[in-house]
Amino acid sequence: MAIAKVVLVEDEKNPSTEFRAQLKKEGFDVTACVGGFDALDELGSHGADIVVASTNLSDLSGYQLACLIKSNDRTRRLPVMLLAKGEPSDADAFWKVAALPDAVIEPENLEKDLKSVCTQIKNLVSKAQDSGWQPGMVKNLLVPSRSFSSANLINSYGGLLDDLLIERMVTRVIRTLAEVIDPRKKFVDAYFSLISQLFAPDLLGLVVASADGPWAAFHLEQGISQDAFDKLVEKVTKELDVVGDLNLDVRGELPKAEGGKNFEEFEILPVIQEKSGKAALVFASTEKNTFNATAKAFMGQLQLQMAPVVQLLMAKHEIEVLHEREAFRAAIDPLTGLYNLEFLVGFLQQQLLFSFRQRLAVGMAIIDIDNFAKINDEFGFEIGDVVLTTIANRLLNITRSSDLIARYGGDEFAVVLPNTDIAGAKILGEKVRSEVERISFVKGQGSRGPKVTVSVGCSNFNMEDLNPETILRDAKLALQQAKEAGRNQVAAQAEST
Repeated sequence: MAIAKVVLVEDEKNPSTEFRAQLKKEGFDVTACVGGFDALDELGSHGADIVVASTNLSDLSGYQLACLIKSNDRTRRLPVMLLAKGEPSDADAFWKVAALPDAVIEPENLEKDLKSVCTQIKNLVSKAQDSGWQPGMVKNLLVPSRSFSSANLINSYGGLLDDLLIERMVTRVIRTLAEVIDPRKKFVDAYFSLISQLFAPDLLGLVVASADGPWAAFHLEQGISQDAFDKLVEKVTKELDVVGDLNLDVRGELPKAEGGKNFEEFEILPVIQEKSGKAALVFASTEKNTFNATAKAFMGQLQLQMAPVVQLLMAKHEIEVLHEREAFRAAIDPLTGLYNLEFLVGFLQQQLLFSFRQRLAVGMAIIDIDNFAKINDEFGFEIGDVVLTTIANRLLNITRSSDLIARYGGDEFAVVLPNTDIAGAKILGEKVRSEVERISFVKGQGSRGPKVTVSVGCSNFNMEDLNPETILRDAKLALQQAKEAGRNQVAAQAEST
């Protein structure tokens, strides 16, 4: 019984008689086909365990044959081994990159050691069988019937096969991209990676202008002139009629400020032109005639199929922005505009973890408005709200941009002070205390408002305790000391390390 069925695809001018004999000697059932069309008919009628094809065929190249098999979801597990013969033509250069065969045997290896090539074939067949592949799976998939041959189909419709292969490859790209829509960076990474495997011009670009603002991602090869890049970006924004500054994400090699290459040809292919958003694919080359017929067919098919996935990307990002806005609103105290307690605790947890790893100090100050209940009782809640918002604004002016201020309770505020020890926290506390004491509140129509003071409790991060509740508790204990000392005071915990 034969080990496996091998469909050996050869050029009738150069049959591999010695290789065919070695395969039979190793126990393979060999069916020889002359050209790619004959191989497709054989596969569609009788199936195979593996296809071994010369790259240099008279009708359909081995690279195209591999693409046709590998681009079909139901036949991509069928192993394909290519026997390299000569340099690929310009037309085949694209297919060589896109073919993704299971193995490519160079001429010298085939001549030197036929037995090791046969062993490699056995391994590929075994691997495919382990994955569930069976010869019958390919039957009736690649051609409708024996009487309606692939050769007749191609002869009748010229470049239909190229179009079919390109369409299938692009479809697989789109399916992959649809799985990595979120987040945007992951999508862009996948786009550049997938397209570069199939087609690698000197510049790849994706430009999107949606409700949340225009952005563009470009991948550049080495040696591009900054001036050439800027002019291309300007042309893209004009063609898409982009409004607003373009948020640029440049990958690969950065453009050269001096010298560098100019673009000899480029393609700007709109994929979406709607009121809700616009998008385009950009391809550019520093050499002329880079975009041959096959490359243009690939770009055109990508242009046709990209619209739905880009629309999905735009919709996902709009949802993200909406969620971010909703999350922001949920984290903000509506009266003062400061962060709320829930956000404070989450931020503090992350800050303590970071500071622990970097062995950095973290200070904390809790500010309590003295006798705030009496202020509300005597002057009314409206004045009480004015006191809260005024102090909140003063805190924003006093603190650093790296500090985080939150409304800790009804009459309390908390300030997280990264890279600040207990002494620094006390300095901030005293600054807040004296600043509030100088504020003159007015009740209305010039009448005097309440005299407001604050008490401040300070603490610092104990490197042995990452619980945010600990540093908050220590600050509260210090605050209690300040109140017991007569209010309008600053107190601090004993410094810890």
